[in-house]
Amino acid sequence: KSCFRRAKEGFVRLLGKDSAKAVQAALQVAIQLPSDDERIAEFRRLWEMAKVSLPEEAVTYAIANQLGNELDEKGKYEEAKVFYLAALEGKRRVLGDERKDTLMSMDNMGTLLKKMEDYEGALDHYQ
Repeated sequence: KSCFRRAKEGFVRLLGKDSAKAVQAALQVAIQLPSDDERIAEFRRLWEMAKVSLPEEAVTYAIANQLGNELDEKGKYEEAKVFYLAALEGKRRVLGDERKDTLMSMDNMGTLLKKMEDYEGALDHYQ
């Protein structure tokens, strides 16, 4: 945790708080936060910043995916769906359809839709 925090501080100092590397380090720090509510709040803060300042960086959609994961785990499926969809669309645009991260986002979306009993929608993401 402290090594990510030091890395984040270094990237911010060298590259600015809106650099992809600084945001990636901030994401790694946020993942380590002890409470669900703290993680969700920090992911939301990072998402709001990154979607505006880093729309063409994969880290932006990694944040959306992490936020979707947290909300999914708390049973907030409708809200998780919004972030999983943002992650999937962003990764498709930035990384392409065949990249591992994009395919994992497709799986996340399919799994969520299955939990929501939208089997047709889930099948679309699994194919």
